[in-house]
Amino acid sequence: MKNRKMLVAVLACTAAICIAACSAIWFASRGVKAVEAATYMKMTTELETGSTIKALPDSSQGLPGMKLVADNSEISLYFNAETTEVAVRDKQQGQVWYSNPPNRSEDTVASGFEKEILSSQLTVLFRDAIGTLDTFTNFSQSIGNKQFTAESIENGIRITYTIGDTSIGVDALPKYISKARMEEKVLSKLDKTTAKYVGLRYYPKEDNPEILERLDAQVSKQLVLSKMTAAFAKAGYTEEDLAFDNEENGGASAGESSKPNFVIPLEYRIDGGSLVASVPVNQVKESGEYQIRSIELLNFFGAADKENEGYMFVPDGTGSLIHLNNGKVKEEQYVQKVYGFDPNDNSFRRGQVSESARMPVFGMKAGSSAWFAVIEEGDAVASISADISGKKNSYNYIHSTYALRGEDELELYTGSTIQEIQLLNEEIYKGDIQIRYSFLSGDKASYSGMAELYRDRLVEEDKLQPIKEDQKLPFYLDILGTVDKRKSFLGVPYSSVISMTSFEQASQMAEQLKSDGIDRLMMRYTGWFGNGVNHQTPVKLMVDRELGSKSDFIDLSKQLEQSGGMLFPDVAFQQIYHDDGGFAPSSDASRFVTREEAELYPYNRALSRMDRMLGSYYLLSPAKLPYYVDTFMNKYESLGMQGLALRDLGSLLSSDYRSSRVIQRETAKKIVEDQLRNVEERIDQTMLSGGNAYAWPFADHLINVPTASSGFVITDEEVPFYQMVIHGYLDYSGGAVNLDDEQDLQRQLLRSIELGSAPHFAWSYESSSKLKFTHFDTMFSTYYKDWYEQAVSMYQKVNDVLSGVEAERMVNHIRHQEGVVEVQYSNGKSIIINYTDKKVIVNGNTIEAQNYWVGGERS
Repeated sequence: MKNRKMLVAVLACTAAICIAACSAIWFASRGVKAVEAATYMKMTTELETGSTIKALPDSSQGLPGMKLVADNSEISLYFNAETTEVAVRDKQQGQVWYSNPPNRSEDTVASGFEKEILSSQLTVLFRDAIGTLDTFTNFSQSIGNKQFTAESIENGIRITYTIGDTSIGVDALPKYISKARMEEKVLSKLDKTTAKYVGLRYYPKEDNPEILERLDAQVSKQLVLSKMTAAFAKAGYTEEDLAFDNEENGGASAGESSKPNFVIPLEYRIDGGSLVASVPVNQVKESGEYQIRSIELLNFFGAADKENEGYMFVPDGTGSLIHLNNGKVKEEQYVQKVYGFDPNDNSFRRGQVSESARMPVFGMKAGSSAWFAVIEEGDAVASISADISGKKNSYNYIHSTYALRGEDELELYTGSTIQEIQLLNEEIYKGDIQIRYSFLSGDKASYSGMAELYRDRLVEEDKLQPIKEDQKLPFYLDILGTVDKRKSFLGVPYSSVISMTSFEQASQMAEQLKSDGIDRLMMRYTGWFGNGVNHQTPVKLMVDRELGSKSDFIDLSKQLEQSGGMLFPDVAFQQIYHDDGGFAPSSDASRFVTREEAELYPYNRALSRMDRMLGSYYLLSPAKLPYYVDTFMNKYESLGMQGLALRDLGSLLSSDYRSSRVIQRETAKKIVEDQLRNVEERIDQTMLSGGNAYAWPFADHLINVPTASSGFVITDEEVPFYQMVIHGYLDYSGGAVNLDDEQDLQRQLLRSIELGSAPHFAWSYESSSKLKFTHFDTMFSTYYKDWYEQAVSMYQKVNDVLSGVEAERMVNHIRHQEGVVEVQYSNGKSIIINYTDKKVIVNGNTIEAQNYWVGGERS
């Protein structure tokens, strides 16, 4: 009996161990398959072999202090071997653009440090082991010390800067040395006074008194260091001795500097009429414990002084202009991340609500000439900054900055004290940074000319396809399907799903709109599967039964297609609202720099912070995105739908700082592009929300595109640059009219006409009051009967004006006066919009207050 009990106990223990082991294996293998992120990253693995720089024959008068190093039929590249600055001559106009202001030494506004930046081509921001931030300019820390090499490469030059102090300093002495070796190798060979001086600068270690430790607080002082190094040299202490002691007891490797220094190659090439500047980050070298946070590149390229007239173009929302020398010296400089804020940031509060910079571009017009820059590599880790003269210096300047590491803040609590520690993720961005500068003159030296240049390049690269023929404008309609709502039974709360618009009700809306002349209806259906708008993980594809059957859904799609429209069921891939069986946060979610799972909360504008009361969602790791897209598409194709609306793939880019798999935003962008291509190849038409520039090649329709700028105080003028690039190539609309902050419908009509934008509304069949006490109670104006007549009227008016130019390019935008603008199209059609409260006369044409005029010579 005793043996039997023992056997049972042994079997029970064995079973428990097996269960525990299986559980451990299951938890370890939870999560879906991840892609290898490195395969998406373009990086320079080997630099082109350079040669000695030789001046080329120059038929022009040349530039003082510079020699011609690259030349073609359109531009010439010059180089100053002493200052490493470059200049580009536009042969057509004779205009010269400098990397640094030629007269910077005469600047009476700039401080000493600012003059260093004025003379620099690179600024490096870095942190040490305890998170202290410091800044090096390549002028003071490299050029001034002649710590650079320059060589010729094909069509250009490469300058390799060693930025920082490369001297060994205190590490010329051993950090630790045994008492025996100190006596044998040093003290015994010195006079008593010097030996005593040296001996007092080393102290026995607490855990091992036989080992002496260098007292850095004293030795690091320059006078003491000089005496100490002289004493060790007098004793005959060699590099071999230093290497031996460092290896035996631990310390810096012989010959290595413990001071911050960085090796950064910067390449310039001419390509047609453009200058291409690049930094192959994979070839950048860091020292010791010092880590680069970000690099500012060519801060003062083409900078304009106080005498210039013109503006800087920034990609804020639709686009904005900062007039040169506008006098706003007390305002903060313009700074925006390209493609918007990285949501993988666990800051609980955000400082501002603004439009995103959806294009990786910027430029400057100075006098009759202009230059325009496109960030071609590293755009997803880039920010764009601009500032005016009279603040830090006498120049107007605009440039790009590249975040090579993710950054976050960790709070440590010690009693009532909070200590904030700045953290950088260990792995540096390894891709390339590349920016292309192009030059414009005459009539093309304007933001309209910049838009044309950018558009033509995208067309040439097959990233924009022209709309084939003009037809009626689309009418974009968001349908609110099911939403989740908290209910209670006998005081016990539970989550339920309610229908706001069933498939049958959406069909009735479509039929009614068709009878009123709107047959090109592009219906985006949100909340059609997965228990509501904030649906479950997109791997389980079952139509919400509260809306109707699967066949009802398919019938709605066919109805719209037969009328000339299309159904676009909506899906979110990168924001995961439910921790269900198809998603494991510990494995599938992105991680903050602090290694926490990236769980976020919607932003509450009333509270100016993220609000936990509005629910939460996880950020999907970009490495897991291909699995979810493939799984969803394999099931979605069985529905036979022709359209699909992608809620977040066109607007959201997030990083992942998981220690075993760091994915920077640039890599995430490449993964997203690959999945957009995957969807586009399997679906007839795609609709994207937001519309970042990298997503344009994969879209047929864009909604919620920017229709305004952020209105930063330093900016002076809003321009429709975004629309000028894509008009005639993509159908698009702004946000839903009935959910917009601007509720003046006439102004909304005029704005739609100016931007060439189709009308867009968001409706529900049921009363908006049903949304009370849900996470969607901000959508308090979706009841379609409240908006139906205004929507039809707006569509008819906008369609009358724009239907003949849907396939035409928007070639020019002119601001005749404040509140009066003109838009010109490639077929000769011209539209003048008057936003003011008084009638105006433009070119002999009278435009009534709050109205528009259509004319022009049409081809």
